[in-house]
Amino acid sequence: MKVLFIGSGLSALQAQSDKYHDHIKVCLNNAWRIYEGGEFDYWIHPNDFPQENYPSCVNYKHEVIHKEYSAVIHEGARRLDIHEESGFEIEKHIGYTSFFQGLYWIMLALSPREIGLLGFDHDYNKSKVDKWVADDKPNIQNFFNKKTEKTIKEWSDNYFQGFDKDFFYGHGTPDPMRFGPEYIERRMKLAQNNAEKLGISIVNYSKRPSPYNVFEREGR
Repeated sequence: MKVLFIGSGLSALQAQSDKYHDHIKVCLNNAWRIYEGGEFDYWIHPNDFPQENYPSCVNYKHEVIHKEYSAVIHEGARRLDIHEESGFEIEKHIGYTSFFQGLYWIMLALSPREIGLLGFDHDYNKSKVDKWVADDKPNIQNFFNKKTEKTIKEWSDNYFQGFDKDFFYGHGTPDPMRFGPEYIERRMKLAQNNAEKLGISIVNYSKRPSPYNVFEREGR
């Protein structure tokens, strides 16, 4: 079995190709927009995912919220020989971003032989990242630094006005970078090692360049 794990980066647009018809499709957060008007298999999102961004015109078989994917990760920690003092520490250990949480849920709950990645190049516009970090990383947890706009989309369009878009649907915060680029690479290497323990291949299907080359590239 193969799984297609889709994020919000520009390479997510490749998921519209018929070549992935035999994959189980898992969308993270806003990636459901790829299948707007259609259907896919699993939708994963954290508890604080904005209600305004919930899908309304797409069909999916199962919604996976934090309670479910967290329970699977904690149970699977024993299989991966992960020993931390608390549940929070286990999640922090594997990578405390939605990308890593979703990736481990797929590895442990679905047990595919291959996980193909699209939209996870982490190829954010550096100028956007610099602005975001300098402004104390506005996000949903800090209420986007007291935004006055009615919607997150309106705030994003205003805040990142003039910058090149690095999400397939427009603008968004480079939230995975809140821990820094070195953190991302370390957790990618850990995920690669843990996938090998489980007999799973993680392959980046993206045709776009990425600052990270931990995972195997399709066709190599």
